Amino acid sequence: MIMFADPKEWWLELSPTAQADAVQQSQRCSTPNGCQTAYLNALCLNGVLDWLRADVPDATSWLALDMLPAIWDVVNGTAVTLGAVRLVLIPTEVIDDSELEVPQEWVDSPSWAGDYYLAVQVEPESGWVRIWGYTTHQELKSLGQYDPLDRTYSLSSEQLTQDLNAFWATYQFCGADQTRLAIAPLPELSASQAETLIQRLGDSALVFPRLEVPFSLWGALLARSQWRQALYAQRCGVDQARSPLVRLSDWLQGQFASTWQAVDAVLLPAQVATAWRSGGSAAEAIAPEYAINRVKVLELGEDSGEGAIALLIGMTPISDRQVNLGLHVCPLGESATFLAAIQVRLLDGSGTEVGQASATVTETIQFQFRGQVREKFGVEVTISGKTLTECFEI
Repeated sequence: MIMFADPKEWWLELSPTAQADAVQQSQRCSTPNGCQTAYLNALCLNGVLDWLRADVPDATSWLALDMLPAIWDVVNGTAVTLGAVRLVLIPTEVIDDSELEVPQEWVDSPSWAGDYYLAVQVEPESGWVRIWGYTTHQELKSLGQYDPLDRTYSLSSEQLTQDLNAFWATYQFCGADQTRLAIAPLPELSASQAETLIQRLGDSALVFPRLEVPFSLWGALLARSQWRQALYAQRCGVDQARSPLVRLSDWLQGQFASTWQAVDAVLLPAQVATAWRSGGSAAEAIAPEYAINRVKVLELGEDSGEGAIALLIGMTPISDRQVNLGLHVCPLGESATFLAAIQVRLLDGSGTEVGQASATVTETIQFQFRGQVREKFGVEVTISGKTLTECFEI
């Protein structure tokens, strides 16, 4: 619902559901400051998405909801995508519309930068969100004042477009055309460099870890989702396990570690019958069956209370250099669905996300892809704050 206190601004009423969800999302950060940041951002995101989807059904959060606390724990701001256009929302609880202040991460990181930046005031007690101005990445970089002490770009209210009706006209006719300036690439960190930074910045006593190291290092660390999640886990004291490398070439020789079992030894007959099927009956199955299938029960902690989860890997050689692969994640036992929100991410050999799926109520999550001999990939499963990564080499 939108309220027109000023027809040039957007005043969005927060639903009780949006408010309740924000409270839950704000409990997963490492410091009181992080929790408050998460609360304001969750209110902002929930309110804006509820409203946007009435006119733009494909409006969505830039990242899956389970991934957002890792950002809000250390940086203010969130992003929404409208097709190819990215909106960066910068919320504040302060009643001050004299300027928009944007953290450097949202401006100078190529993978984070937006097309449009919206100034948002959040009023939790009254239950509304006010969007009072916007600018583009190009304007922020060319006109904004950079403060090296807190690493922010700022524009005064006079430099912002404060007629939000103009935003819709610009978005509909221009989209992402000429909204961004070129951004210098961030350096490539080695795994050892990233681990050193995570250990150093993972102390929750550091309220503002983003200011503890040069931005080039910090930005490069946050740009990689795997490292960002590891930093978050370290700061929150959350268990994040990584299993030893699994060499799938061994499977071709009939050699399997004891943790990777025959499918029918772990899954129920109904689950075995429908493995790799994308829907419908067996006769309607369109997903291929694989020559080699092994399954592992994921150990995400006995106290998770979320039920056991199985990871099924299927493989069929198609030449001496290539294989077809499938990964399939499903709940174990009599439960037909996952008992909590789950996210599965497919990573390449460098840890970069190449695919993801998340769900709250579903029977399975699966990916199918083709790989080269000696190529590495990873499967990251996150549920209830616990993350497990399985690493493979073809």
